[in-house]
Amino acid sequence: MQSSESGLRERKRVETRDRLQTAAVTLVDQRGMEHATLDAICKEADVSTRTFFNYFDSKEDAILGLEDVAITSDSVSDLLEAYVRSGPIELTIRMVFSLLNPSVDSSALLPLRMKIINQYPQLLGRMANQLQRMTQQLTAAMGPILRETSNFADQDETESKISVEILLSLCSGAARVAIKEWAASGSKAPIEAVEQRANELVKNIVKRLK
Repeated sequence: MQSSESGLRERKRVETRDRLQTAAVTLVDQRGMEHATLDAICKEADVSTRTFFNYFDSKEDAILGLEDVAITSDSVSDLLEAYVRSGPIELTIRMVFSLLNPSVDSSALLPLRMKIINQYPQLLGRMANQLQRMTQQLTAAMGPILRETSNFADQDETESKISVEILLSLCSGAARVAIKEWAASGSKAPIEAVEQRANELVKNIVKRLK
């Protein structure tokens, strides 16, 4: 019985979140950013402002579908298992993109989201803010991974933390550029292609700096 009630609550939570995202994206597309106010979004989704803030920190986050995702030891283990032969750049880019979902996934809202990002590229700053909020979790998760690679194996914990923060800044910046290009071009390429583009951007910069 308890499991059934828990499942029902989760379904309602997902449904409410989806209504808020849909309302935010639709209103921006129809009325523009300035007129898609928080009150208008809540009215369209038939929820209170208080309920809104249980799901999103701002209307911009609702537009993008941003959500803080817990980085657990299990999720890191799954990532390592799936990308066991990847280098630190690929692993970091993968971690970054996993945190940017569902804003850049293949959801039904994706075409409108890409259109809105193209119109209001400043929204990409919200993605940067999300990653910044999660820097501590990301650094803790990526530190041990980085120290297992040959190029960083000689670093102690403090040095490794610095390296991770620099790598995260570079990779998250490349992710924003790749997504911006994707949105501007109106491309229908899968998200995997955007992730690969981010990898290429980082590797090209690193190569030029040598």
